[in-house]
Amino acid sequence: MKKNNFLNSFHADIHNIIFDLGGVIINVDYHKTESAFKNLGISDFEKVFSQAQQSRIVDKLETGYISPAEFRESLRKLCGFSISDITIDNAWNAMILDFPTDRITVLDRLRPNYRIFLLSNTNQIHIDYCMKNPKFEVIKSKFEKVYLSHEIHMRKPNAEIYEFVLNDAQLQAAQTLFIDDTILNVEGAKLAGLNAYHIKNGETVSDLFDL
Repeated sequence: MKKNNFLNSFHADIHNIIFDLGGVIINVDYHKTESAFKNLGISDFEKVFSQAQQSRIVDKLETGYISPAEFRESLRKLCGFSISDITIDNAWNAMILDFPTDRITVLDRLRPNYRIFLLSNTNQIHIDYCMKNPKFEVIKSKFEKVYLSHEIHMRKPNAEIYEFVLNDAQLQAAQTLFIDDTILNVEGAKLAGLNAYHIKNGETVSDLFDL
């Protein structure tokens, strides 16, 4: 298969592509979670969570060092009043939007010619929610392997997570492209020797690959 202009722009012989999940394969809106928690009375929730920088509570959840129950209890202490588990989960999951079929089509077209992987900073609450959508299992099945931060106890943009994936999947960094919607994660991948691309707002993987 002839590579498209996007892949040719890296001036590298790309054999492997690692995709982020939220904001790349599925649509997310981080502001919806911030708004949901503010509506519950946590007025400074942006200090706990934002796309670019997360608090110690979220870091621990996303690296699997605290359980969902401990995360919920930490949020209750933060706001100073009782909130039910389901209310917290609904607000926490508000950022997760739809699972576009065109992204699945892109993965299908890439699979015969590239080794493709998923690497996501995520947590058990989000994954449990995603699992309720049949499309999520379909998405997971398209990847040779799925790496989730809360399962491997590492998260982007730390160098160790990129090195772990490269070693585990036996990939050469110079032949691997990483795609993410967070610039810090892209910069971290570049420091680990990968080719990397920052997908901007309004841009999708379907725009990138004219297969």
